Amino acid sequence: MKLILRVFTAFCIGTVITQMIMLGYFASTGSLSHETGVKVVALMNGIDISGNRLQKILRDAEEREQPDFEEILEARRLEGMNMDLRLRSQKRARDELSEQMAVLVEETQVFDGRIQSINDEIARVKAGIRDQGAIERQQTIQSLEADAAKDQLLRIYDDEKIDEVVGIIKAMPIDKRSEILAEFETEDEKDKLHEIIRRIGDGQPETTAIEQAGR
Repeated sequence: MKLILRVFTAFCIGTVITQMIMLGYFASTGSLSHETGVKVVALMNGIDISGNRLQKILRDAEEREQPDFEEILEARRLEGMNMDLRLRSQKRARDELSEQMAVLVEETQVFDGRIQSINDEIARVKAGIRDQGAIERQQTIQSLEADAAKDQLLRIYDDEKIDEVVGIIKAMPIDKRSEILAEFETEDEKDKLHEIIRRIGDGQPETTAIEQAGR
């Protein structure tokens, strides 16, 4: 009985040692995997794996190409280069976008300056046209008979453009001005004449324009 136990124990120990040797072999060749380990254990435990099949397992494990250390280093180097290229590409894209934004801001400022110049020129032309129109209107009213000229001045006055009436009268020669103002006969006309004369005495409409400009 003891002999049988010794034989059985020796067999188990031999089986375990054999499994460890084979697993160590696969590990040293870099071909150890879950599948290989299962097959080795199955073989050593009498599962349906023949010697030919074991030889095929060993041969497949040896023939299976495993990356060496140099290949791993090269793969990591290439991955690092790809990452560096991506980072450089992103930086270049950001720099190009910043340059385009700077150019856009500069062009916008130039465009705004041109628009302002155009608006200033339009305002100057309009002011010249208004000034010329005021002169022509003053000359037209001055050329009318006194009663007709008074009628036109009252129409402008009633249109709430008193300063324009004052300006027209101030630009007239004294004799023509006297003839027209003498036509203001009714009480309402005399009240309006009083306001016109008051504004002339205050230096309007020039003083009003100066006050508005100083605000």
